[in-house]
Amino acid sequence: MSNDASTAEQVDAQKISTEDVVEYLRQHPDFFISQGDLLADLSLPHESGKAISLLERQVTILRDRGIEARQKLNNLLENARNNDQLFDTTRNLVLALLRAKDMTEIANVTQDQLSNHPNIDACEIIFVENDQLHVSGSIRTESHDKLKLKFNDVFRLKRTHCGELTEKQLGYLFPLNSASIRSTALCPATNNSEVMALLAFGNQTEGYFNINLDTLFLDFIGRVIGAVLNKEFALSNQSAT
Repeated sequence: MSNDASTAEQVDAQKISTEDVVEYLRQHPDFFISQGDLLADLSLPHESGKAISLLERQVTILRDRGIEARQKLNNLLENARNNDQLFDTTRNLVLALLRAKDMTEIANVTQDQLSNHPNIDACEIIFVENDQLHVSGSIRTESHDKLKLKFNDVFRLKRTHCGELTEKQLGYLFPLNSASIRSTALCPATNNSEVMALLAFGNQTEGYFNINLDTLFLDFIGRVIGAVLNKEFALSNQSAT
């Protein structure tokens, strides 16, 4: 009988997995309080090779978690500051666009306002050529087909695209300072799914504009500029008739 009981105990012990032990300790965090002898026998290897106590290891883990939590908090605060700055820039741009008198002024206002944002080191706006488009010679224009060929993803998705560009693309977008630009965001100014202009933002920090960036404000800016341009085209048609 004793042999059978011993065998049964061994079988039950084999059924206890690491997960079972972990779960038990989670449910009984005070388990080691009454297990002083067990604690004395426990040791944990340190990176240096020296064994440390369970308490020392616990302190190390808690300190690392604290550092990680502070880093996450700092990232959240940094994102909040960036969003506040972008909101201020967006608000000022919308107010300035409402006062713009023609398409040339729309282009100049857009470039001036967005260039003032601290995280935008370069800003260019390129209008899609249109028979009703009347701008001064200083404003960049390009055919729809050529822009779509150069930046197909933007025209296909109709939303802001962040990612790496070729040197040739950078040279086209930022002819004066392409060598210093390390990351870019391309934002289409759209109205009823029609791309009316292309906004290009450049930053001198590699990876600042990246595929994980929240482009909510940039997409909104594109739609606002598209709506303003569409209104200007409508006014131009009325004047022509």
